[in-house]
Amino acid sequence: MLPNSAFAATAGVDDAWILQRTGIRERRTAAPGQGTAAMGAEAARRALASAGKGPADIQLIIVATSTPDHLTPPSACEIQAALGVVDAACFDVEAGFAGWIYALITADALLRAGMAEHALVIGAEKLSSVTDRSDPATGPLFGDGAGAVVLSAGAGPLGIVGRSWWADGTLAEALVRRGGGSRQPFDEAVLQERSHLIRMEGSRIFRQAVRTMARQAATALQRAGQEAGTPDLVVAHQANRRILDAFARETAWPPEKMFINIDRYGNTGAATIPIALDEAREQGRMPEAGVVLLVSFGAGATAGAVVLR
Repeated sequence: MLPNSAFAATAGVDDAWILQRTGIRERRTAAPGQGTAAMGAEAARRALASAGKGPADIQLIIVATSTPDHLTPPSACEIQAALGVVDAACFDVEAGFAGWIYALITADALLRAGMAEHALVIGAEKLSSVTDRSDPATGPLFGDGAGAVVLSAGAGPLGIVGRSWWADGTLAEALVRRGGGSRQPFDEAVLQERSHLIRMEGSRIFRQAVRTMARQAATALQRAGQEAGTPDLVVAHQANRRILDAFARETAWPPEKMFINIDRYGNTGAATIPIALDEAREQGRMPEAGVVLLVSFGAGATAGAVVLR
């Protein structure tokens, strides 16, 4: 656990400053030597146990991450091996912090097409490995974590009834890691410039995130036949508490409908929604009969929303 007090020396900001601007009190970091695949595998094990399924039941694994342990092979294949899943199709999705929504929509489409019966949809990030803790704009924001769901074909107690996704590449420079890719491979210059770490234009992202999440939510709800009224539960990407509050104001939905846990975990990227969804279930926040909205925004820029009923 990394509390706000840890940033007084590194980023030159204190607990009150971070809490006021982000709503974050603490965040989790991976254990030494623990990577994205290991966290994703542990989340997958817990999801399988919760669903009453075993490795033999899974035919598809999709992992959403911006921080894979290796550029190749896919994290999904490493998780497959760790779980002992045999003959499943496995691949990663990199769609910024909206990646898990993209992965969920993709898995849903593949199951509906008959390509699999049960899928693991995982969001996993080790953002501590690409965060500049000395940067007050990004250093306090990010934490590590993973979450997973088992998605099954056919009818069930909770189903996907609406979906929407979006991207705007003109915003690609607003949240970026410039170094370490094929255009600027990792070398001594990248290390000295620290260009392999996340840089963000916060004000530009803030305005776009709020408006776009509201539009994506409205589109997904309309496609689910839920144009009017308020969802019973809203699980949004836990990017920043001010973004979550502004999103609630933009949609005119009561703040109590929003599930928020960013204060304890920080921004865990593509893992925020599955982590929050699991906590909502454990806390009895999932409605027995009603609508759950999942909505996210991330680098690219990317965004998406899914309606569960």
